[in-house]
Amino acid sequence: MKLLIIDQDDVALNLAWRAVQAGHQVRLFTEPKHVKNRTGDGFNGITHISNFISHAGWADVIFPVSNGRYIDKLDRMRADGAKVFGPSVRSANLEIRRAEGMRFLEAHGIDVPAYKQFNSLAEAEAYVWKTARRFVFKTMGDNEDKSLSYCSRGPDDMIARLDRLQALGMNPKGPVMLQEFIEGTEFGVSCWIGSEGRIGPYNENFEHKRLMSSEHGKGCGPNTGEMGTVQRYTPASKLGDQVLAPLIDDLVAMGHRGDVDLNCIIDETGKPWPLEFTARAGWPSFNIQMAAHRGDPVKWMLDALDGGVDTLQVSYDVAVGIVIAHPDFPYDQKPAEEVGGIPIYGIDRGVMRYLAPQGVRIQTMPVVKDGLLTEQPIWCTSSTYAMVATGLGASVRQAADRAYAVVEKVHLANKIYRDDIGEQMEECLPKLHAHGYATGMDYD
Repeated sequence: MKLLIIDQDDVALNLAWRAVQAGHQVRLFTEPKHVKNRTGDGFNGITHISNFISHAGWADVIFPVSNGRYIDKLDRMRADGAKVFGPSVRSANLEIRRAEGMRFLEAHGIDVPAYKQFNSLAEAEAYVWKTARRFVFKTMGDNEDKSLSYCSRGPDDMIARLDRLQALGMNPKGPVMLQEFIEGTEFGVSCWIGSEGRIGPYNENFEHKRLMSSEHGKGCGPNTGEMGTVQRYTPASKLGDQVLAPLIDDLVAMGHRGDVDLNCIIDETGKPWPLEFTARAGWPSFNIQMAAHRGDPVKWMLDALDGGVDTLQVSYDVAVGIVIAHPDFPYDQKPAEEVGGIPIYGIDRGVMRYLAPQGVRIQTMPVVKDGLLTEQPIWCTSSTYAMVATGLGASVRQAADRAYAVVEKVHLANKIYRDDIGEQMEECLPKLHAHGYATGMDYD
């Protein structure tokens, strides 16, 4: 099979590497601003290309990692017969233009938290002054703007935040949203979409977005997107039936293929409140999903596009993924030559199967082998987001313990990772179980 990966974010190495190992031909396009990282150098079988358009006719499947740049071009390729396992412009807008996502949910009879859209930070700030209520602030631009999302402790905190963003000139690229704060448990569900509908089972997930660990696994520090995730493919999902099942036919009709996720809050009465879409593969989520997939890593994508045939095989074990990074993550202000080329020791065949390399290349480095100091090609960093360690188990604790056993074997200078991924589940899973959610997932 011929796989063309369009990597806008320098994250797709694991998919390319696994596909080559399965005997497929892989061509990898990397966004020009990331080419200097040299991610994937030295990994055999991956052909790096500088223009994906001329290779579209060659590919059996085109896999875009994001839903920002190039999606309009991919829609045109899809219209010309290319098989694209990714979002369309219309489905991407459910995430990028958050208000469209909220209206889409409402049109399907799904209640969403009250929200209001504003054209500027100043307008949003004035509204908080007027209402004096607690809000969650979200941007409505591309993925990079998501780092500005903020959950306030009250109206005073939100006003101070918005005022500071304006004073620093950190104005988002598009409109912004204020969403009513709802107390509850954050809980997400996703599924894969093929040409005829849902492919495979639902995937229930818990994200850990903050940079640092804290008591009971709630995290603290800046928002990184995700430092780790607990997830499980499940043959039955109450949340999936409530918030995703009503959408699937229309997602197919708007051209969406691939993963779609809805992050929700389950309130104290058990009511789900969808917060936002992810209309694309998630990171590190997709690398964790691949750890739970069985059989060929990409053939199921072609089958999903070819008549919507469902050949995805998965484990129903709990899967935990832990991001392994190094400075200056998550700020990424240092040049590529400073963050790249740092040796990663402890990687052997036994560990490799549980690691998803992301910001990695292969270089010749000094190593001690059989008691002798020598040189040989090994994994080295190519960016600050090095890899994801994964573990599967019958419970959250077992899966997390296995993932952390992998983390401990990875020796990287100034290694950054959270040591509490999954701990929050001990508190939140009983609350969800009481309302019929996540019933197949146990902490112990």
